[in-house]
Amino acid sequence: MTDLHRFQSLKILAHYDRLEAITRGEYPYPIDWHIYPSNHCNHFCTFCLFIQNGEQQNFHVKLPRAVLMRAVGDAAHTDARLIHFSGGGEPLLNRHTLDALKLAQALSEQRVEIGGKPLKVAMSTNGALLTPEVARHVNYLRISLNAGTPEQHHKTNHAGDPRHPGDWHRIMENIAACIPYKREDIGLAFVVEHENYQDIPAFCRIAAELGVDFVHIRPGFYYDAALDTAVRGVMEKARLLCEAAKWDLRKSPLKIFAINEKFEGYWTPRTYHACRAVLTGICLRATGDFAVCQDRTDLTFGAAYRDGASFASIWHSDEHKAVVARIHDGDGGELTKCPRCVWGKRNDILKSIETDDLRVALV
Repeated sequence: MTDLHRFQSLKILAHYDRLEAITRGEYPYPIDWHIYPSNHCNHFCTFCLFIQNGEQQNFHVKLPRAVLMRAVGDAAHTDARLIHFSGGGEPLLNRHTLDALKLAQALSEQRVEIGGKPLKVAMSTNGALLTPEVARHVNYLRISLNAGTPEQHHKTNHAGDPRHPGDWHRIMENIAACIPYKREDIGLAFVVEHENYQDIPAFCRIAAELGVDFVHIRPGFYYDAALDTAVRGVMEKARLLCEAAKWDLRKSPLKIFAINEKFEGYWTPRTYHACRAVLTGICLRATGDFAVCQDRTDLTFGAAYRDGASFASIWHSDEHKAVVARIHDGDGGELTKCPRCVWGKRNDILKSIETDDLRVALV
């Protein structure tokens, strides 16, 4: 994947045929699968959406092996291009996750052997349980570090809990051990908050010293209005620190994907009135429910494989279509409950395809 497209929304245009089908009212199979193997987590990050959503009652839930493996198989057999293992909680706290990674790699190789496209595997992890064996089976590995010092890491990833001894040094050792075994790339993630943004330069220097391929820096997201306002208030300072880090590390091969590259239009007004980008992906929660979006895991459409149902019947079910139909900005619509959208640009692209603007521009 080129640097230009690593974190930009236009890469979805590689699947133009599916996008066109969506504009015709069809339900092509999802391009991306987001699988949450576990809700259990060994960190307690201050920005965690799972905690903000009040889902702590499901904290110890994990996907059974049979469901996890079946989901990987269905993603492969319906021509998905990416499976992203994340959470929820820490995906490696499910002891079956490594087997799922191995299966995804094997099915990808089978697809390529018969002339198909590979199935890429991504993982977001806090790094505490990361091993070279995991790295061998993940194309895009991202470690959520969110700090440039052990002290800030403890404040952000463990909410400063004095009962937790901290695991910064173990994570550093785990990352270093995985570098020789990477499949495509390994990167570090930094979620910008009003209390950690000053660590951006140190974070980038550590990434360069470790020898990872990239860092990914993005704003934190909060349902709480006061916290959201606080994050917005430091974004310009954070942006300048990102630019300074790029300059300081200009001779390093490290790629710094900062706020403007990843979240262009993050807080800009919507140009669409209904979300159809949810048809480009799917989320399988650790509770066994399918959800339309990794940010709106409350919008579910049935337990995974209930009563032996096939994925085709679940994806094309009236229940799924009814949930999608509710995601609009009219009276009673769910779109107004989405304070931000990581797929907003996909909706803009779908709108452009429908009006032929994008087609003309690409000819």
